[in-house]
Amino acid sequence: MLTVEGSLQNVYRRFYQYSTSNCAFLLMQGCPIEPIATYEGWKKVNRQVVMKGAYYIRRPIKVKTGEKDEETGEDKLIQRFKPVKSIFPVSMTEGEPLPELELPEWNRSRALAALSIREVAFEDFRGNMQGYSVNRDIAINPAAVYPEKTFFHETGHVMLGHTRPEDHSDYMEHRGMRELGAEAVAHIVTKELGLLTPESASVSRAYIQSWSAGEKPERSDVLAIFKAADQVLEAGREPVEQEVVS
Repeated sequence: MLTVEGSLQNVYRRFYQYSTSNCAFLLMQGCPIEPIATYEGWKKVNRQVVMKGAYYIRRPIKVKTGEKDEETGEDKLIQRFKPVKSIFPVSMTEGEPLPELELPEWNRSRALAALSIREVAFEDFRGNMQGYSVNRDIAINPAAVYPEKTFFHETGHVMLGHTRPEDHSDYMEHRGMRELGAEAVAHIVTKELGLLTPESASVSRAYIQSWSAGEKPERSDVLAIFKAADQVLEAGREPVEQEVVS
């Protein structure tokens, strides 16, 4: 995984990232905190806007001042912002629903209950963010490219102890290795459950390589990854009844 070539494809660059001021402007209008895009933006990711009532963003425009530049003789321009009604949150669109992650040998609800993890609504305007995890809560972007892998990636963060508030500074200091660990858990689990496709495997490898930046994990990190993957797999499997011998 650290050396075999992979590709991030377009997974983390499908959506335009709006400025903080525009996100605040959307909040002022009551826009739900969800992935956002224009009508054409949603079409590009195979989703169709089905509800009216777009939200405004402020687009930069150049306005003439009425003065001439002494050196060039051209009109002087200043930047202003024009409200444009063009933004739709994902809840105003329709598309292929996220696949149900229920397999004959592994159950999502059972695993979450056993691991004391709660799946919550995704609340972020950034469509390129596939998911996030805080404490023992995980959230998956409803427009995620590989939702199963993202689910196990965020679960991996929780199981590896990256999401506790007291460990945030450690996570930021060693973020490359922490992201490598969570993605490695996702890679192992999806492979074991038969969910890993050649495309998602390639993205997974590229993700790990980009975050590791050539650094190799310590033996203790590798052991923690395999332990977390095993815990996730076991948590979702049907308990084996033990035969009582009298």
